[in-house]
Amino acid sequence: MAPVTTATPSPAIADELLTVAELAAILKCKESGVYNLTRKRSVRYAHELPVIRAPFGLRFRRSDVMAWLDKLAQNGARAA
Repeated sequence: MAPVTTATPSPAIADELLTVAELAAILKCKESGVYNLTRKRSVRYAHELPVIRAPFGLRFRRSDVMAWLDKLAQNGARAA
């Protein structure tokens, strides 16, 4: 019998830093969509996408992105 896997990623994967292109692939959107979600003036979503603004470009901690998606899902469930 195959071992059961959990949905919780290992700590190394959870703290992995993602680039804009990698996050766009995860969210299945264009890179411009990721940039739009990081704009401070954007008020489309109640919870701002957590971003690390590094001198070499934007980075996203995988665990922060997953928590952000969970918040969006919870808000969507309440609105329905």
